[in-house]
Amino acid sequence: MSFDPALCESCGARLPRRRASPAAPAPPFPELLACSGCGLLSLAVLPAPAERKAGYQEEYYDEQGERFLGPLEQLVRFFRRLRRRDLLRHFRRLAPGAPRRFLDVGCGRGLLVDLFAAVGFAAVGTQLSETAARAARRRGADVRVGELRELALPAESFGLIVFYHVLEHVEAPLADLREAARLLAPDGLLVVEVPSFARPGFRLLGTRDLCIDYPHHLYFFTPASLRPLLAAAGFEIAEESFFSLEYSPVTTLQNLLNLLPGRPNRLLDALRRNRASASLRRSPLTLLHFLLAIALAPAALLLSLLGLALPIGNTYRLYARRVEAAP
Repeated sequence: MSFDPALCESCGARLPRRRASPAAPAPPFPELLACSGCGLLSLAVLPAPAERKAGYQEEYYDEQGERFLGPLEQLVRFFRRLRRRDLLRHFRRLAPGAPRRFLDVGCGRGLLVDLFAAVGFAAVGTQLSETAARAARRRGADVRVGELRELALPAESFGLIVFYHVLEHVEAPLADLREAARLLAPDGLLVVEVPSFARPGFRLLGTRDLCIDYPHHLYFFTPASLRPLLAAAGFEIAEESFFSLEYSPVTTLQNLLNLLPGRPNRLLDALRRNRASASLRRSPLTLLHFLLAIALAPAALLLSLLGLALPIGNTYRLYARRVEAAP
């Protein structure tokens, strides 16, 4: 499938120029392309599909399907249970008649697939990582490998479809959301959560922002650019949120540390389970960042809580339903 990189994925406007991010990019970060219509930012050059898929294998997930050191993986499991609770609450209220079939697009470790299967849902996950999918399948999770639009899942078969921090990773967000509209039952619920680049921190940090996550993130959404994308895919928004207990405080904390000179994202990168992270953990600078993180954590939490009251949080989540065509 071919895509025109000069057309905005969200509003369809033609992108006549490239521009740097708010702060000057530093290697290895690339130039960003800005939509003159809705403001959506994207990489100026998207990686080839094979290159994208390779980026989610052994150096991204280990053979157990995990990304972080042991205690943090336990914290991930705790937050997945909180996520299930939030989803079930919204599902009962916004989609009470929908089938109890769950689809987690870009399901990571497959933990949410396990959790929904445990409460009686027919649960399916999708994943680009063969490594993570193998680990999930060993636990009995139904995880399919490939892009959503290539998996040929049955139409109108899911009552709840979620994209948690996935849409920024995919080559064609509009095509994947249109496929989600095809797969969602008429009275079903779609949930999309992405990092928000409308916040003041991104204008200050630019490519040093944690959520740039080069080369894995391809698109950088704001509420103004994500809303028309959902509408173009055939959804209407029922609710929205600008705060995530799982992501907002840690994003704020790492970005406070990214104000320091030197390598950005040092602390979080050191907590991952790969060879580069093991080397970072031996550095005295990493210990300094760890000590500063302890001191800054209360301030980071308070700053992130502004997203509960103001539309400037670093995480944007939408609950949406399919728009039915007029008879």
